[in-house]
Amino acid sequence: MTSTRLGTAAAADSGDTAPGEAKHERGNSDGTVDSTARLVGIDVARAIAILGMFAAHVGPTDYDHPHSWAFLPFHGRAAVLFAVLAGISIAMMSRGAVSAGGGGWRKASVRIGTRAVLMLALGVVMNIVFVVPVWVILTYYGGFFLLSLPFLRWGARSLAIAAGVTIVGAPIVSWLIRRAYFPKTLVETPLQDLGAEQLTSFAGAFDFLTTLMLTGVFPTFIWIGYVFAGMALGRLDLTSPRVAKVVTAVGAGLAVVSYGSSWLALNAFGGADKIYGVLQAHADAEGIPVETYLQLTLFKVHGTPPTDEPAWLLLSSAHSGTPFDGGGSVGLALVVIGVALMLQPVAGKVLRPLAAVGALSLTCYIGHLVVMQLLWGGDPEYTALNAILFVVGSILFARVWRRWYGQGPMEKLVAKVSSAATKAVR
Repeated sequence: MTSTRLGTAAAADSGDTAPGEAKHERGNSDGTVDSTARLVGIDVARAIAILGMFAAHVGPTDYDHPHSWAFLPFHGRAAVLFAVLAGISIAMMSRGAVSAGGGGWRKASVRIGTRAVLMLALGVVMNIVFVVPVWVILTYYGGFFLLSLPFLRWGARSLAIAAGVTIVGAPIVSWLIRRAYFPKTLVETPLQDLGAEQLTSFAGAFDFLTTLMLTGVFPTFIWIGYVFAGMALGRLDLTSPRVAKVVTAVGAGLAVVSYGSSWLALNAFGGADKIYGVLQAHADAEGIPVETYLQLTLFKVHGTPPTDEPAWLLLSSAHSGTPFDGGGSVGLALVVIGVALMLQPVAGKVLRPLAAVGALSLTCYIGHLVVMQLLWGGDPEYTALNAILFVVGSILFARVWRRWYGQGPMEKLVAKVSSAATKAVR
């Protein structure tokens, strides 16, 4: 695996064009849902995350590459957009559980829990089968879905508060726990990821759980805040133009405040100097400026900031796992979703090719890994042309498949299994 790719990843959602992914739903008293109009905007937002994933996984990422400016912004932020969209899906799948009795909550829990298990299993299998240098997020997605189950009855306000508290507080709590039990430095500590071999012993299973929750590249303990934000959004009327405008404005404000506060903390209040102090000896050994050394090694922060200096929590770079990263990335995700929803009434037909990619998100995600594996194995070619070919190819494939076959193959599999499990619950 080439280390330059380890700072990027993205994923597909729960794998069903049923509630919350491509349709607007109305909850019933038994916890089931009725489909109304398709929310093309949500599918478009999911497609943007998919295309951002392609930019991150096969596009150029060297800082001195002439085209890297067009691809680097997608790193990390596409994955956060997926997490927020996963929250919207969860909210819509559980909409009936908010007003229903225990039966409605049980049905929603079984449906979402089944998807969680499927995502966990798919993630483990892909980590075994594929050698491409991509952090597979599906296993973590299963963790997101499982961790959301106790909160399915919560309303928009409670979920929004939970999102804010978690986005700000979870990275700090995680840093304190990891500093005591799982210390990490930028240079010496290898990146943690999930593997099937961890499930062969009790000690390995514990390591799997701690990686999933705390030390992995998409730590559920932190990322559940992004899911809460999506769940809060999914409780709103996403067909309302006013809601779309408010979501866009709130997202823009959140991004500006988060990134601006991080910049001030690092550059005006000495945070950057403290980080440089930790890295100075390593930079001197390499014979390069400490600022350049940080830029070249920042991908190793991926998921969790180092624990040797509290100032690492002031970063806002993608995948840094800090309050500022979370606030900024969620803010940008809200902007993308809000704008996509605003464009839905006036450009629905024009956006259909993009929406098709979003509706086949799980199929496209797994498909791009298959193509990378067949073409390059563990040594992909990172060029702007390859990224463009992946984007165009996925749009053409998804558009043709949606027109002739409807649901994607992976989406259909997840839908059938989760529906069967739900029907078994009385």
